Amino acid sequence: AAARLRTTLATGYMLRLLLALATADALLLLAPRRLASRRAGLASMTLEISPPDGFVWGVNLDEGSPPPPSPPPSAALLFDCDGVLVETEELHRVAYNMAFEEFGLQIAGAPVVWSKEYYSFLANTVGGGKPKMRYHFTGLGAPEGARTHQDTAKVWPAPTARGGAVPADEAAGMALVDELQDFKTECYKQLVTKAGPRPGVLALMDSAIAAPGIAVGICSASTRGGFEKVVDAVVGQERLARLDVVIAGDDVSRKKPHPEIYNVAAQRLRLSRADC
Repeated sequence: AAARLRTTLATGYMLRLLLALATADALLLLAPRRLASRRAGLASMTLEISPPDGFVWGVNLDEGSPPPPSPPPSAALLFDCDGVLVETEELHRVAYNMAFEEFGLQIAGAPVVWSKEYYSFLANTVGGGKPKMRYHFTGLGAPEGARTHQDTAKVWPAPTARGGAVPADEAAGMALVDELQDFKTECYKQLVTKAGPRPGVLALMDSAIAAPGIAVGICSASTRGGFEKVVDAVVGQERLARLDVVIAGDDVSRKKPHPEIYNVAAQRLRLSRADC
């Protein structure tokens, strides 16, 4: 008799719980990313029901009818930043030249200045800021078979405004490159506030975000310090929060044009490279 009574009580409890969940339209399955953002602003309440054995269960319920969970992605649309989301190549060039001038860089008595034509060559040959400078000053780091340019110095400069000593070896040269990159990034952060998105690119991104089964991300060879300033200003925090993956040049060891950054994005999304 006691067992039958406990069974009856447990059955009644479960019926009450199911009724409460149905009445309150509870959300028991939390979808990733987009569902969370689309549910923003829904009021929440807490329901406490005491089961027969004396325990208390707390269940979080949402008022309203949430949308169904988004399906797992079957493909991905990955955006580069510079030249795709926003025209920033010229801003990068200006920022590098500002850093060169600040440090008083000279080679054979002439100031180091990157022209528009030469920077276009660098941007299409070596990915990332530090690798660009290393390539310019040493001729090293370009992909095998890459074309060369007559303006490539292949010699370390003298930072005349910072003591004037020419780096004695690669380690000293890369230490100078680190300092130059840090200063360049600060210059770029100031310049990039004037940049705007390329026509139509944000509409394309929004359409992809809204499309079921498509993951959306940004993969930029820029350092995170400069990259975040761009995407915050151009893409916006609300849109960024709805992306599936965001990777900066700091997150990978091999820079563009090597495909590592896109391979990492595909791995994080659990997609094949052919689907990205």
